[in-house]
Amino acid sequence: MLFFIFGIKSKIVGKEERKIQKNGFDVNAIITIYKNYFELFFIPIFPIGKKYSMYIPHSDEYYENGNFGNMPQEYLMLCKEVGEKY
Repeated sequence: MLFFIFGIKSKIVGKEERKIQKNGFDVNAIITIYKNYFELFFIPIFPIGKKYSMYIPHSDEYYENGNFGNMPQEYLMLCKEVGEKY
């Protein structure tokens, strides 16, 4: 009998703080980059894609571009720029 355990898991691969314009002010934004992996027996086999999240402490806003996220386009471009390093 064969028994396989497989799934998809996200791992944080990078976190960076950037200055952004928000309502005419320069505020800090914390950008987190996740990589989605296909895993077999809890071992990551190969990467599937990237996912981004952004937290703005000044206004307590949180955005992500995952399945249910709705990140504004200008923030998504900034996240992709940061994600190129990882």
